[in-house]
Amino acid sequence: MQTLDLALLSDILPGGALQKMSAFGALTDSFIENLLEGGELLKLTAGETLYHQGERADCFYVVLRGHLAIYQDSDAGREIIHTTGEGESVGFSAMLAMRPRLLSGEATSECIVLKVSSQALAKLQELDNQQFGIFFINLSRDMSRFLSYCILRPPAEGTSPGVGPTQPTEI
Repeated sequence: MQTLDLALLSDILPGGALQKMSAFGALTDSFIENLLEGGELLKLTAGETLYHQGERADCFYVVLRGHLAIYQDSDAGREIIHTTGEGESVGFSAMLAMRPRLLSGEATSECIVLKVSSQALAKLQELDNQQFGIFFINLSRDMSRFLSYCILRPPAEGTSPGVGPTQPTEI
């Protein structure tokens, strides 16, 4: 994983691309600029892991370019839960809940993400409470879409919908 200079972002994404992404929708240019300056721009290569199941969640990420496979490892093997699109946030619910990550995230191709720490998020609220509210709604929508996808996706072989491997039940 490589940290990129924020000045390179204009070479990576066309002008106005961020405003079209779900995490940044309806935000002012100045708020997005503050968000970027408070975050960390990371570049991953295909197959590189962004975060691991069980890790402490003190940040979340927004996928700016590329895709992440969100997966869970178990005794039955690796199950890909979701593949992100550009503009999606990941890891927000774990950070918000102050719980270890339940899933892992791995780049499926070259990927550029914005890492936002919980401290950077708190500073954004102090900076502009109204814009922070819009940003929080955007992140909550991403989280809700992900949860809906998890609930509605067909279960993997040997599992029940919405849970891990099936367990024998006693009668």
